[in-house]
Amino acid sequence: MSSSCRFKFSKKLIDELPPTPSDSASRETEYSDEACTGLRLIVNRAGRKRYLLRYSIFGKKKAIQIGEHGPFDVKDARLKANELKKMVSNDIDPQEERSTRRAVLTLEQFAEEHYLPYAHANKRTVQSDIGIFNNHLYPVWKDRRLTDISKQDVQKVLDSKKGQLKPATINRVLSLIHRMFRLACEWGYLEINPASLIKKLKENNQRNVFLSKEQVARFLKACDEEPNATAKNALKLALLSGMRIGEILSAKWKELEYTDQGACLFLPHTKAGQSRTVLLNDGAVAILEDQKQNKRAGNPHIFPGRAGSKPMSHPKKAFARIKEKAGGMDQLRVHDLRHSFASILINSGSATLYDVQHLLGHHNSQTTERYAHLASDRLRNVSSHVNDFVQEAKAG
Repeated sequence: MSSSCRFKFSKKLIDELPPTPSDSASRETEYSDEACTGLRLIVNRAGRKRYLLRYSIFGKKKAIQIGEHGPFDVKDARLKANELKKMVSNDIDPQEERSTRRAVLTLEQFAEEHYLPYAHANKRTVQSDIGIFNNHLYPVWKDRRLTDISKQDVQKVLDSKKGQLKPATINRVLSLIHRMFRLACEWGYLEINPASLIKKLKENNQRNVFLSKEQVARFLKACDEEPNATAKNALKLALLSGMRIGEILSAKWKELEYTDQGACLFLPHTKAGQSRTVLLNDGAVAILEDQKQNKRAGNPHIFPGRAGSKPMSHPKKAFARIKEKAGGMDQLRVHDLRHSFASILINSGSATLYDVQHLLGHHNSQTTERYAHLASDRLRNVSSHVNDFVQEAKAG
């Protein structure tokens, strides 16, 4: 192994490692940790990075996977590597021990002992995952060994839900199954993810409502007449910032920052599980300035609840009153305020889908594609200017 492939592992250095070149003779590049004998980092052509331990036992050289870089940090990988090396020093083969665990671990055991503790620590939607386990997975797989669940088994569960659940809900079930088995592979309980090649259903139940300019005016006027000041400010901020209502309600005053470039709000946890910074326009800032009048002592949230230090609950009742007063908005959902923010951006003529993606905090550009038809309408109008120019030139 060359010196360039041996260094003291750190998050910064590992994050900077490039994917294995596509023209390389090997599909993967192996790096060795100078601080922990036997610990390796494997980087493939797609840039995926995973830890493993190389060891020798009973005269045989072996390797055992530890986990993927990200879910496992360097400290975790070293601790796990040292645990495995201790087993080797006691003449216990980690590979055989892991195989024994795999033979007896049921889906329920893996979910309760491994996946759900991880989800509680890393996901904001863990309650949704618990519901999927209880309603859809435990009834069919509760006592099944994890290694006995095949791709066909996964497909059967999904097919059985057709006609009972909407495509979007079935896709959420698939997402959980896929994520659970992916982690099982990373943690050494499985070799292959049985859900990896199963495609999601086409979601035909999406219903996006976009407020027109006249409807926006009526909505804001109705907000001004709403007696619950905190609720109306939260809803107005959803329209003026494009933030999800959950992000708004969980936001804290300490995360609001004023810079020379303008105000911004840092969100440490989003739906995608990542942090992001929301750039605030003047209208959104004005709403937050007004909301300062509704601060509650001992409550860190911008939109505080009535008691304790918790945020305000979902403003469903206030939203219903505002819709009724505005009129003609029966189909409007709170999340449609976020869609309307995107619609206003695109119809302004100054924003691209790339701008919308980053202002809304979409992790995947495909999510932003739902607004492509709005951009197409605007581009068609822009294109008409060329025809006007040509016609004027012919007339001249």
